[in-house]
Amino acid sequence: MDREDRIPRVVIAEDDDDMRNVLCELVSGLGVEVSPASSGGDLIMLLTDDNPVDLLITDVRMPWMTGFQVALSARNSGLRVPIIIVTAFPDDHLRAQVEHLGSAVLLAKPFRPEELLSLIRARLPAPIATA
Repeated sequence: MDREDRIPRVVIAEDDDDMRNVLCELVSGLGVEVSPASSGGDLIMLLTDDNPVDLLITDVRMPWMTGFQVALSARNSGLRVPIIIVTAFPDDHLRAQVEHLGSAVLLAKPFRPEELLSLIRARLPAPIATA
């Protein structure tokens, strides 16, 4: 199945259960497949399974490995999907690191749901619902 013939898959990594559930519900409203992860280890498993990933949304601070460490590892292993890195603690050092990932953007918490949805729509293949 070609990339254009399937529903885009978005992996969402967030260790806070409530926040992860809200993000998954919000993003699934776009008509995409959502795969949740609660730790860096879970995230690695989702990124290395046989299902293609079209977008990664990850919190920075998570157990086992940070979201940034996993994103960097994914890039180093050849994964070239867009990445949205979410953090409550943005700083210039993290911004510079995210910029070096390529096709990645930093989103500071708290954010409006429409901010996240806009970033997703701009990074996924069309057509994506405008929910």
